[in-house]
Amino acid sequence: MERAALNSGRTASNLNAYTPAATAAATPASERGDIGTREDILILVETFYTKAFDDDLIGHIFTEVVHMDLPRHMPIMADFWQTVLFKAGLYSRNALKIHFDIHAKEPLTLEHFNRWLQLWTNTVDELFAGEKAELAKVQAHLIAGSLHRRVTGRPASQYSTISMRPDTARMDAAHPDSVRPEAPGPQD
Repeated sequence: MERAALNSGRTASNLNAYTPAATAAATPASERGDIGTREDILILVETFYTKAFDDDLIGHIFTEVVHMDLPRHMPIMADFWQTVLFKAGLYSRNALKIHFDIHAKEPLTLEHFNRWLQLWTNTVDELFAGEKAELAKVQAHLIAGSLHRRVTGRPASQYSTISMRPDTARMDAAHPDSVRPEAPGPQD
């Protein structure tokens, strides 16, 4: 799958845009394999969360706000990412509710989500290269954008800003059964 097909170039909630191969990895891509097994996913999430726990900006959310038990949490996150990447159907929790609960204790800001994404993308790039690795980064951006919008009271869709013109909405509200005239075309 080509990178362009995975990355539309759009950002959500002003999240930093994901740019494929923007991060230089220590190991050349030709020497890194793709994400292919649950063991790969466990390595990825363990490496990522180790970095996240130590991070100056978001570490305290995991250690002081949530008091995450990392060894207990790893199989849950592996289930999540195995479901996201391989449609395994292993994750059945409500990730949105979990993030709402965290947001109630400590507001999750755009800066928090962007740092999470930076750490995630860098970790994927350090460990893996390939279609599933790219998908893991793209999906993380889509998920983070949706979660950020939802916890801040906006619709999940990045396309939620599309709406009718105010005069059209007023006309539809005043006359719900009427047929709206077509807008004049180029030949009018």
